[in-house]
Amino acid sequence: MNKPVTGPARVRRLDATLANQIAAGEVVERPASILKELLENSLDAQATRITIQLQGGGMDLLSVEDNGTGMLPEDLPLALERHATSKVSCWEDLQAIQTMGFRGEALPAIASVARMEILSRTHDAGQGARLQVHGGDVLASEPAARAPGTTVQVADLFYNVPARRKFLRSAAAELTRIQKVLRQIALANFPIAFELLQNRRSLVQYPAAADAEARSARVASILGEGFLANALYLEQSDQIMSLRGWLGLPTYNRARGDEQYFFVNGRPVRDPVLTHALRAAYQDVLFQDRHPLFVLYLDIPAGQVDVNVHPAKAEVRFRDSRAVHDFLFHTLRRIIAEQGGDKPQISVPVQPAMRPLGLTADHSGAAGGIRPTSGPSSGYVPSFQQDLSGVAEARTAAYWEQMVAAGTSRSVENDVGQSPQEQSLAPEYPLGQAVAQIHARFIVAQNQEGMILVDQHAAHERILYEKMKKDCQLDDKQQFVIPEYVHVTAAQMACFEDQQEALRAAGLDISVAGPGTLAIHGALRSLDARNFAQLVAELLDMEKPWGQGDVEGHPVLAEMACRAAIKTSRRLNLDEMNSLLRQLEATPRFGQCNHGRPTVVQFSLADLDRLFLRGR
Repeated sequence: MNKPVTGPARVRRLDATLANQIAAGEVVERPASILKELLENSLDAQATRITIQLQGGGMDLLSVEDNGTGMLPEDLPLALERHATSKVSCWEDLQAIQTMGFRGEALPAIASVARMEILSRTHDAGQGARLQVHGGDVLASEPAARAPGTTVQVADLFYNVPARRKFLRSAAAELTRIQKVLRQIALANFPIAFELLQNRRSLVQYPAAADAEARSARVASILGEGFLANALYLEQSDQIMSLRGWLGLPTYNRARGDEQYFFVNGRPVRDPVLTHALRAAYQDVLFQDRHPLFVLYLDIPAGQVDVNVHPAKAEVRFRDSRAVHDFLFHTLRRIIAEQGGDKPQISVPVQPAMRPLGLTADHSGAAGGIRPTSGPSSGYVPSFQQDLSGVAEARTAAYWEQMVAAGTSRSVENDVGQSPQEQSLAPEYPLGQAVAQIHARFIVAQNQEGMILVDQHAAHERILYEKMKKDCQLDDKQQFVIPEYVHVTAAQMACFEDQQEALRAAGLDISVAGPGTLAIHGALRSLDARNFAQLVAELLDMEKPWGQGDVEGHPVLAEMACRAAIKTSRRLNLDEMNSLLRQLEATPRFGQCNHGRPTVVQFSLADLDRLFLRGR
């Protein structure tokens, strides 16, 4: 059936209420988005105390009360008109926005889909004023008593737009979203006190935090004491930008990225530039698909960032995004690398269940038991017994080279005039002195604080990876006098042809020697693989994550380091274990392997005492 032919639709001006309801579709999504807009108005009004009251998860009632500057009676009706604001007045103001709000759309949009009441009074006025608006229509405007500040009540959200009301979730779900918004605002505004009540019952209180201790207490109340104990506080700046906040250690992570807070000039934002820089900084040290925790604040001149790019002001655009990205990436990556400097930043495991240890195990020294190795286990000297580089590590290397050259595990006392216990507690050895190996898998060492367990494979993997990255930068390769050949399948040959640039970038000099055969001509000098053919074959059997690495990511090197590292079943003597510990101390990001698993775990003496109920 054909539609009748009609003339062109006439252009007409929308009714003000309809225009506000259209705007509400972008600004007013749910009670949490209303709370965000009202809190931003309170912040711009220089409030120092803000109280939020809810009923029905904010759907029945949402009230925000502050002690800010307030509004004049004649300004209340004007505040409900679209694009009426006290935040900006000219084009120059828009280019360097320093307030949380600026568009003048939130209040009229909210008023068009709810029953709103505004009660406000300035500090120098004798009385305040009340304005009642239902669905965008002003019902009453009258004098009212109130202390200086402003109260905005929003009731019966979407009462006149029932289709929008149906999309809201349960009161509990909406309350969860509201609490998330409050946490963001509270983390960005430490000097301000916040309180959240539902049905007149206090749910959350954040006292004003004026000093560093109070700020840390607020962070702990939001992210937990565990985060504060596993985070590094940082303050870094360059000529135009500064970064501060709490950076969670890679070993303290979550399955979801829901505890990540980033603020630009005090505004919580989501930005692909920031996300990419953060992900790249953690790339080599985070386990698989885990997510780090952090609370970071980037301060940048207002003219260098555009916040007028998203209806909810949740995204920003930087004038020089590359400079911001590089500053964040290099700053965070350096801090993550240095967190294992002179003291291992390693987490204490959860205390295991208390139960007596049975004596039924075989203690004869057979494979699988605790073995305090006192002599060489074989003639093979693993690849981690190499010279250490750098001034700080030269003293350590010289000592261990003497021990390795001796060919036996001589006593520490005979070498340097110290008893084994004194040597193990030396402050220049944060990982201490090896005393035993467990199940040919873990190294047991003692340091000044207590006992350390080291995953030998993960530790050697990190050492190799960092050395290989350095060799790649210096193009330090070893060329084989006689090439090593590897026979490959058709699928492996196709993978090589597709990924040979990535393999070459990883220091592997490989060519096609014939049908189904590859020739390996050279590799990185730090790669001491016993069977390069097997290593290359295994690389070509991977599911090819190559090329997906972020900035300065080396997925091929990481896989090569993993496959070349000492295996879990490898028995080590004390010389080998201590050499591994010394090199691990000199390795950046040594707290995690290339896949983000912990390499070392610390048990303090207090932890050990608790395990055995000592002092009770």
